[in-house]
Amino acid sequence: MMSATQHLSPPVSQRIEVIILALVVCGLIFELVRRKRLMERYAILWLVAGAIVLVLGLWQGLLTTLAHAVGIYYAPSALFAIAFLFVIVMLVHFSTTISRLSDQNKILAQRLALLRERVEGDGEPQRAAKPDGEPVARSSA
Repeated sequence: MMSATQHLSPPVSQRIEVIILALVVCGLIFELVRRKRLMERYAILWLVAGAIVLVLGLWQGLLTTLAHAVGIYYAPSALFAIAFLFVIVMLVHFSTTISRLSDQNKILAQRLALLRERVEGDGEPQRAAKPDGEPVARSSA
């Protein structure tokens, strides 16, 4: 007769697929960082996620043990809860990054406007100079 943990454990082929998937994700993240298409601070989050999936794939009873420890009695539901938590963390992180960049962009636009006003002077359009240094008046058509 099969015990409850034997009945709920995933087949070996499924575990191998999860392990391969985790290794592919980690390899892809390393390649994106190497090609400078992903910043290191974001790569760390994705590598941690890949490592967690790898550990869950290698350690057969870990997901079931963790799920039961927090009161979830169906292990795939715990996996979805972990994935949902990861997505929430990523969304909050990206929201704070976008907010910071938006503020920096506004400050940069204000500084650019001040510099442009300082360069242009009292609102007069700048005049181009001839090679000998004499200003050339622009015609307004």
